[in-house]
Formats: sequence, C-alpha cells, structure tokens
Amino acid sequence: MQLRLNSNETFKICQLTDIHLGASPLIGKSQQTLAALGKFLSVNSFNLIMITGDLIWGKLVKDPQAVLYKLYDLLNKFEVPVAVTYGNHDTEGKFNRQNLRNLESHLIFPADKHHSFITADRENYTLEVFRDNGELAHLIYVWDSGSYSKWQNKEEYAAIEPEQIEWFNHLPYKRAASSIDLGFLHIPLKEYQLATEKIIQGKKKEKICSPVTNSGLFYSLARKQNVKAIFAGHDHDNNFIGEYRGIKLGYGNITGYNAYGTLPRGVRVIELMNDCFKTETQLFE
Repeated sequence: MQLRLNSNETFKICQLTDIHLGASPLIGKSQQTLAALGKFLSVNSFNLIMITGDLIWGKLVKDPQAVLYKLYDLLNKFEVPVAVTYGNHDTEGKFNRQNLRNLESHLIFPADKHHSFITADRENYTLEVFRDNGELAHLIYVWDSGSYSKWQNKEEYAAIEPEQIEWFNHLPYKRAASSIDLGFLHIPLKEYQLATEKIIQGKKKEKICSPVTNSGLFYSLARKQNVKAIFAGHDHDNNFIGEYRGIKLGYGNITGYNAYGTLPRGVRVIELMNDCFKTETQLFE
C-alpha cells in the first residue's frame, strides 16, 4: 500500500512497540492489549502503523500464526498501512524471523517496502512517502536490530551488523540535510546513552539496554544528515526523546499489558511535516 501525505501535507505515524502477546488462545492481559488498541485505533486516524518489535513472547508462543493473526485481524479492520520489524523476544521459540515475515502476508494493508535487504535473517527496508504530484517527500528507514549477541559472555544484545550499515550507505536516494526522514528499530543504539544528557520530553525510568558494541550506524546517520530521528522500543520503562549531535533518539511507548513496566500503556504518535516533525505519546484509556 503506497504511503501518501495528507491533503495538508502532513503524514501521521502510530508507533506500536513491545506488544508481547502470549500463547493462544489469548487471555488476560493479551486480550486487554488488543481491546485497548482496537478502541484507540477506532477513534484516531493515521497514515502508517509502525510496529517496532516484540510482538509476541517467543518462548511462550508455540503457534505464532494463531497469535499474530489475532493482532493482524484487528489491524485489518482499519484501512491503514502497516509495517513491522522484530525484537529480541519474537524469535525465542522454534521459529525464525523468516517464518514471522511470511505471516505478514495476512495483513490486508501492508505498507509498500522498498529496497528490502536481508542479512543474518534480519530484514531492512525503506518506506517511501509521496506527495500528490508523485514527488518523494519523506523516507522511513527500518532496521531489524536482531536479538542476542553472538558473544553473550561479553554482551547481551546484538549490534547492528556492518552489512546493514552498508545497505543504508548505498541506497540510491539523493537526500539533503533539509530532508525530514526517520528511522525505526527495536533495540536502541549505544548513542541513546549519550542522548540522556539532553532529554527533551518523556521519561527515563530504567537503564538503556543497548548493545555494548558500537558498530557505527550513528556515524552514517550523522554524516548523511537527512535522518532527523530514530525511534526504538525494547526498554519498557523508557519513553523519552533525547538528542545527540542534532539527531533525536527516542522510544515508543510500551503498548502491551503482558510485560513488565510501570509506564501507562499506549503508543507514540509522530507527525511529519515539510520542514520538521513533532511527536508525543498517547495513552490508552
């Protein structure tokens, strides 16, 4: 499904993150999550739903199709394009990321992916947002940040792979420092720790659970200058937006009730405009 600006030249994104649905049949807090999300989407309009990982508890879910189809059936009720990337908990079961990506075919309104690139079972892709005249207005970059480190005796979480950075560096887009583009992933970059020195909005209620290894994606972002913000999930008790070297580094807001965290559940809303973007969290009732 092609992404297009609203008539007023804006583009509104709903970021869902850390939904953490449990085993089928869904009961308790998993049902509570779907009910709250359905109610929220029924009274709010968006141009894109971006899901940034940990859709399910992989260790608990034996049948990911049964569980994810419940989520996708809900999203299919709304004519809004949906894009997905995955987190560390999604593939803790006996299924891999390719298995989960295959289930995305159940979405009736998938967002059009461009320049899809898979390495180490992680899919990276872009989403293109167009004006009515066919001109490219904004780019959204999606990185699958993986799950756990190959060297877990040294660090817990995986770093972005060098091939994923090379993918970004060699995309055929001509973007400028004046462009208003965004990125999404699940596990925050190491630079999020530096961004806590300049928190603009939101709350930091737990440590930044980033990889120990800094594989260099932020350097490429800073050099190209078109990506104005990156949004992650992963840390349930963080929903802040910080800034480091002119790039906003922020979190979504935990969506799922079936997980740890004291923050109220909800979503992050991001609105892209011609020369800036604005963002806020919106909580479930």
